Amino acid sequence: MTTESPATAASAAVWSPILALPEFVELRRRRRAVTTGLGLIAIALFSGFLVGFAYFPEFLGDNTAFGVPLSLWVVFSQFAGTWVLVYAYFRLSRAYIQPAADDAVRAIAQRDQEHVS
Repeated sequence: MTTESPATAASAAVWSPILALPEFVELRRRRRAVTTGLGLIAIALFSGFLVGFAYFPEFLGDNTAFGVPLSLWVVFSQFAGTWVLVYAYFRLSRAYIQPAADDAVRAIAQRDQEHVS
């Protein structure tokens, strides 16, 4: 049996209308799209790394590109790929998520002013 404290019930009562605001719903959708997309890319990048070293160690160790073994290129791709994903997240946060966050903040402030008036 779960019992909610009065503070928890009051907090849920305050947040429920905010979570239903269209601007807040859009913010959550955009954030989920960015994190899911970049997360799947990160998983694919890491999976490629694991598959390469698990199933093709001789190929990666014996072959070279520009005088550097392929195994080092694969390791470097993990390092570089991580920074590319971080850069993409920062860019998308600023250009795609932040405008929705600004809209949500304005909608919440407007809602609060309507309730105070």
